[in-house]
Amino acid sequence: MLRTCLAKLVPILFALLSGCEAARPPGSEEVPPELVFEKFAFRVYRGQVLTAEGEAADASFRRDTAGLVGERISVRFPRTATQPESRITAARGTGNVKERRFEGKGGVRAEQSGQVATTAEAHYSAEDGLVRGEKPVEVRDGRMTVRGPRFTLDPRDQLLHIEGGTHVVAGPGVP
Repeated sequence: MLRTCLAKLVPILFALLSGCEAARPPGSEEVPPELVFEKFAFRVYRGQVLTAEGEAADASFRRDTAGLVGERISVRFPRTATQPESRITAARGTGNVKERRFEGKGGVRAEQSGQVATTAEAHYSAEDGLVRGEKPVEVRDGRMTVRGPRFTLDPRDQLLHIEGGTHVVAGPGVP
């Protein structure tokens, strides 16, 4: 008799207790912290002006930390009244939207006005607005090739400062 009562009581208690969870307001359900994208295309606007557009073969965004990760990234910066169009590609990229810092790794390539700069990695921080690289950089433009051990790029003045000495090869048919 006790066994029969317990057999009937346990499912009823389980059903009642499972409904006793604290009520959550609509929209406050727990969600996974990471969003994952394939063939991710993006555009960046400053007001109504398109400042960049690009794509990543794969990308993820952590909503809890604001961290970004991307693979095979390509970004185009449209021409403006003062700057020609430019493009940057990277094999991998990481960053943080809140902290406004980003890093390209696995080979970074930047192109503008017939010049091509390549390096293993580059770092951007909005704190000072500079792009830095602690790995060797090479810049080619058809007339010359310049190599150096590290660099700083200031996007505001569009100047790439090669630091730690340079090696320049100039002349027709420069590789």
